[in-house]
Amino acid sequence: MAEVVQSDVFQSTFEQCGIGLAHVSPTGDFIRVNKALSSFLGYSQEELVKLDFQDITHPDFLDNDLQHVSELIDGFYDSYQMEKLYVHKDGQTIWGKLTVTLVRDEQGEPQYFVSVVEDIDEKKRFEARYQQSQETFRLIVSALSDRMVVWVTTPDLKQLIYLNEGYTQIWGRAGKEMYDDPASFIRHIHVADRDRIKQHYANHIDEPWVHEYRVMRDDGSLRYIRERGQLIRDLEGKTTSVVITADDISKDKHLQEALKSANHKLNVLSRTDGLTGIDNRRECLSQVEDELKRLSRVNGKTTSTLAFIDLDDFKTINDKYGHHVGDLALKALAERLTSTMRSNDTVGRYGGDEFLLLLRDTEEHEAQVVLNRLFETPLEVKSDQNESVAIYCSIGISQWLPQFEDIQSWIEQADQSMYQVKGVKKPLTCE
Repeated sequence: MAEVVQSDVFQSTFEQCGIGLAHVSPTGDFIRVNKALSSFLGYSQEELVKLDFQDITHPDFLDNDLQHVSELIDGFYDSYQMEKLYVHKDGQTIWGKLTVTLVRDEQGEPQYFVSVVEDIDEKKRFEARYQQSQETFRLIVSALSDRMVVWVTTPDLKQLIYLNEGYTQIWGRAGKEMYDDPASFIRHIHVADRDRIKQHYANHIDEPWVHEYRVMRDDGSLRYIRERGQLIRDLEGKTTSVVITADDISKDKHLQEALKSANHKLNVLSRTDGLTGIDNRRECLSQVEDELKRLSRVNGKTTSTLAFIDLDDFKTINDKYGHHVGDLALKALAERLTSTMRSNDTVGRYGGDEFLLLLRDTEEHEAQVVLNRLFETPLEVKSDQNESVAIYCSIGISQWLPQFEDIQSWIEQADQSMYQVKGVKKPLTCE
């Protein structure tokens, strides 16, 4: 009896595990797979067990994988781990982290492999985008020149001792005017910065300085300058001249803005669902978590309602019309939600064909009115044959209650509410 119970526990654990699991024969055939792995690869469990691991491994990674398997069988090590590309049922490639352990029988002969596959596709693609951004940044930096103006003058700016060609390149003016009047460079400083620099040179200068200002060129362009000054003193400590260097940091300024923009875009990408453009699962859960904490703090002075939305017959749409039409259905539903909701509401893709809608400071009956209005207008997309494909969805709602200790209990309540209407003839639908 204990063995039967233990077997049931093992089977349940194997099947319900959130990470992909498989038992693979020494020849590479699947013996059994769990739901997480079949979902990751887009196959049903029945379809997947008819394949072998070579069928779902990208060709670029197959030789390396086979080499590991061979060395595992030969006893070089007990397990191996690698990140590799898998081939999804729809033909797309997805990243997974594979850990393989070999189970041997009592005689030490290979019995089967235990394969654990972790979905790291989003992580790898985010890393690739980040690396691309970093490479772009590196190329921009390498293209920057070190152009610099260097001049030496007396402390009172009455006599110019030395000036390099950088003045012509950056200020865009002939160096002769600086020899005629060493203070002439100040006249071309932007009016918003000019008085500050003029005041600096009008005072007695007795220590090094650093200034940043803008220069207006005759061609109308604006240059950003970082000026540094050093004092040259005689043996008695009297300042005899000043050495001034002016770096053109215009590209640095533009680069900072570009980098800020790139970091902002990366931040948005990390929080956004790539297909629909709405919040992804992580961001959506974060928003719900913050709202639960807020509601707990205000202690019943207000409440919010969570809606769990499931697109009906999504698999049928994919199978009948193709995955691109399924994608159109998901995007159409997301657009309908975002175009109707208030700015302080949260619309997120929970996963697959499931969406979460957080209506802040809204009671359940108020949310019901909003959702009824939301789906008054039929929603449909067009197939490749220009056939209208009606989009239906089932909705469950749950108003926040003090007994909800965590977001999962709140989401589960809305999910259960959704399943109560899932099989009803005419549930809340968008059609």
